Amino acid sequence: MDTTAIHEKIRQIISDELSTPAAGLTPDQHFRSLPNVDSMRVLQIILNTEKAFDIEIEDEVTFRVQTIGEFQGVVEDLCRQKDLA
Repeated sequence: MDTTAIHEKIRQIISDELSTPAAGLTPDQHFRSLPNVDSMRVLQIILNTEKAFDIEIEDEVTFRVQTIGEFQGVVEDLCRQKDLA
């Protein structure tokens, strides 16, 4: 899966979970600034992302990531590592 497809899929997962248009989600947005966000929704976004890409996101990474772009980068790296394995 290429970078653009990964980024689009993540935006769609976030959009679906928060009931907000994917087109309005940008890489520099902080998760805390998103509409309808709370800790349970963030966890659901992570779980849905793990399932969609067949990856496991470490807890320490989860707490470190603040923006959509950082999250996309983490998922991209994990997908790349999975493809190399």
